[in-house]
Amino acid sequence: MNQYPKSVLFVTSLLLMSISITDTTSATTDVGQKLTSPLGDGIWINDTLEINGSTTLPPQNADWVLYDVTNPYTEWPIVASGEYFTSVTPVDEGLWIWSISINVEGENCTCWLEVSQTDGLGKEFLNRIVFIGEGPHNPVISPNHETNIIVDGEYVMSSRAILADSQAVDSKLILSWCLAPNGACDGTTFDTEVNVSWENDIGTFSIDAEALELDDGVWKFTYHLQDVYLRTSPEIELVVFVDQTDPNSVLISPQTALEGEMIVIDGSGSTDGVWSNNLQSIWYVTDPEGVTYVPTSNTTDELLNIALSKSGNYTVRLDVIDWVGRMSSSNTTIYVTNVAPVIDLQMEGSSVTNPTSWQFLQNDALELVATTIETGEDGNSLTYSWYLDEELISTSLNLTLKDLEVGEYDLRLVVVDDDGAQDTHEIQISVKAEPKSDSGEFNITAVLMLLGIIAFSIMMFRRMRMTENEVSVLPKWDSKPSTNIADSERESMSENDMWTGEESS
Repeated sequence: MNQYPKSVLFVTSLLLMSISITDTTSATTDVGQKLTSPLGDGIWINDTLEINGSTTLPPQNADWVLYDVTNPYTEWPIVASGEYFTSVTPVDEGLWIWSISINVEGENCTCWLEVSQTDGLGKEFLNRIVFIGEGPHNPVISPNHETNIIVDGEYVMSSRAILADSQAVDSKLILSWCLAPNGACDGTTFDTEVNVSWENDIGTFSIDAEALELDDGVWKFTYHLQDVYLRTSPEIELVVFVDQTDPNSVLISPQTALEGEMIVIDGSGSTDGVWSNNLQSIWYVTDPEGVTYVPTSNTTDELLNIALSKSGNYTVRLDVIDWVGRMSSSNTTIYVTNVAPVIDLQMEGSSVTNPTSWQFLQNDALELVATTIETGEDGNSLTYSWYLDEELISTSLNLTLKDLEVGEYDLRLVVVDDDGAQDTHEIQISVKAEPKSDSGEFNITAVLMLLGIIAFSIMMFRRMRMTENEVSVLPKWDSKPSTNIADSERESMSENDMWTGEESS
């Protein structure tokens, strides 16, 4: 086998497997197939190959090819081919009986007959292995298992033997293997004859990791069938992943944490020998109330990022499962310390936070918003108590003060969480009286001035009346003296003028 390219061997194995998948169901009636034939594998003929069967597909479109697969490691030569069934007979609506007749006189091969029909966008295939000519014909073995298998202890598998001139029960199954971590053999190649249990042409055998002394790792296996005449079949190749080691779950985590604090729990130290990278990790968290849940966020296979929101003891468990189903568990206990609430008191309409004193007018209202900084889930269980001069006035989240008398008051807010931890804030409240209005004083002054003006006006009016009355009642003689005085003054002035003139002359 070493003289052929590995790619050819791989393709050959796949082709042989495709044959086997059809063979195991088609040896009798091809149950569930649209294209069937009662002819089984391994028929030996010399002159004419006759094969018949039934189809539920329109028989006008059919192709068949007869390949020579005597040497499966080369490109398969075509012995004969055709585009139609040799004969078609309708037997029911949507059901036809067909036959194919192929002249193979002079041929000598192990052949593979492939019949196909178009089925929608795909194709329906029927395959049969046929021995043609005098021979000798090597046996063929067709696996009923996957090409990649995982072994934990013993793995049981089966294959189908197709022989031309001997019985499967008289054959031998030769198994070879080597360590191949990178796909190619690395070191010694071992081989042994396998004990096979035959039922007709189906042979059942096993790969026992302990009996074959297989360490954990990747192994390359091949096996072939040897008939009673020492003729051998093409080899079947498979990759075996051996895992017999139990995994080991390892946790690294803090022993304490604060309520609501994000912590990291490390499970990357978990191992499973050479298969450590294939471990599956499942995390479980049990809270202080005994509720267990599987965290889904901020979690990877190896790391758990989590904030524990309740105070008390938490239990964290890590289950690691390898790919053959073995599991290992580890757990740790983390004590979570409660975090007390912190008051962040806001005054509505103001940017001031946690004031120690506040004043407002008597007719105004003061609204206080009790924002609380809290961790974990305590925010849903906090209690609020408002005291005014040591008297409890409210247990609500927010408080509105109004209709207070003028004076000084002590306001205190107490916030308590579910663990009894609390925070307190006190404010000195001063209620001021409304200031007197300047417009009122102006109005009084204006009234007084108006009254003064009115009183003064009345007084002046009365005096004018009194003066007028006095003038109207004077006696008539009072007017004559006035005239005489005037006349005497004129006479006096005339005498003076006279004396003045004499002296001048």
